[in-house]
Amino acid sequence: MPDWQGLEVFVVAARLENFSAAAQELHLSQPAVTQRIQALEREFGVKLFEREGRRVRLSEAGDYLLPLADDLLRRARRVEEMMRSLSGKVVGHLVLGCSTTSGKYVLPGILARFCERYPGVRATVRMASRACVLEMLRSREAQIVFTSVPVDQNELIYRKFFEDDIILVAPEDHPWSRRDVIAPHELLGERFILREPTSGTYLAMERALTACDIQPSELNTVMTLGNSEAIIMAVEEGIGVGFVPRLAAERSLMLGQVREIRVQGVSMMHTIWMVESTLYPATAAQLRFLEMLRTEGIIPAGAEAEVPYAVLPEGERCTVVGGEKVMEPG
Repeated sequence: MPDWQGLEVFVVAARLENFSAAAQELHLSQPAVTQRIQALEREFGVKLFEREGRRVRLSEAGDYLLPLADDLLRRARRVEEMMRSLSGKVVGHLVLGCSTTSGKYVLPGILARFCERYPGVRATVRMASRACVLEMLRSREAQIVFTSVPVDQNELIYRKFFEDDIILVAPEDHPWSRRDVIAPHELLGERFILREPTSGTYLAMERALTACDIQPSELNTVMTLGNSEAIIMAVEEGIGVGFVPRLAAERSLMLGQVREIRVQGVSMMHTIWMVESTLYPATAAQLRFLEMLRTEGIIPAGAEAEVPYAVLPEGERCTVVGGEKVMEPG
């Protein structure tokens, strides 16, 4: 009989390629992770990992075992959830993937309420790039993911989850902080710290500035950073100004470490989409989570019409959620 806990440790360690990181995610000590892996290696009579300093990589045998172990664990969790549901108790592991700063700030409070309501469910939020969270969804490592940029994949269902506005922030002592509003053309003379061009924040900024006949390439970009928190810290240090989601900036704004700068005629909205796959049946925990979101009015209640992402003939992108078409440029 397989050691189910050992297989779970193996799968997480294989994904993270680091025993310490696996121990942290599984709430175990590093020696406990090492012992579980060694026990599996003794049971199967093969080495599952090659050690490379602090990192590890799968051996040939480990590479062969990984998809089998992943499939076994999914089936075991499904059996447990289905049998528990017969007694009316919801259990399982709800894994959410998130690629957005705004989602990172919104999800913890929602999950806290969910876990209080269903104490038999363990919940995890995994932060990663948009491509990685969608791969989590395809490989069933996550049941639901949250992203700010829809992609053209027919098996995916998108629901509008949350909207946050993108704001311009400047150091507390910046000359703009003493003004009520600035003109769009004034942006061209300032130093900018921006997100990477594929991020949802950058794309929202690009749409808004293009409407004012300003291209992002015209901005004096002195630094590109991979998350909004890093941009806010750089702004606090006086390196420049930057566009970030309001949720990410709230604490620094409240403490007076940065100032919000209004740009005349410019409004930037940041939509967070909740994404599910049609390739797999929903787990009991997933269904209860969706039910709670509907009850709280976060997503539409009732039998809303939800269809996969589509590309229109004229090149416009369209997502239909709750009967509402959301258009984006092709």
